[in-house]
Amino acid sequence: MYDSQHLISELGARFDSTSAHGLHAVLQLELDEGDIWHMVIDDGQLDFIRGRNESPAAVLFASSETVVQLIRHELSGIQAIMSGRVRVRGDIMLVARLSRLFDKPGNGRDPG
Repeated sequence: MYDSQHLISELGARFDSTSAHGLHAVLQLELDEGDIWHMVIDDGQLDFIRGRNESPAAVLFASSETVVQLIRHELSGIQAIMSGRVRVRGDIMLVARLSRLFDKPGNGRDPG
């Protein structure tokens, strides 16, 4: 199991701000382990806030391990959704864009 703070750190390290230019959205991440975070993406800037957002564009339900596999490209979004490892509510197109938004190579640290 991955610590959610390390997961958030890895997401931040992999965020590609150039891919988020012009994007204004809130994505909520509800981890199976019980932690809830939301990401505020504002024209290339990214902020993580612990807790729920009142009106996220999309909510992603998954384990922290699955999210790590997605951002490391060890698992495709389609595979994750079709297998039930990821559930989505809201803007599916925003969720589909996530692989490009977090495509910057990581810093080599394991979040676990």
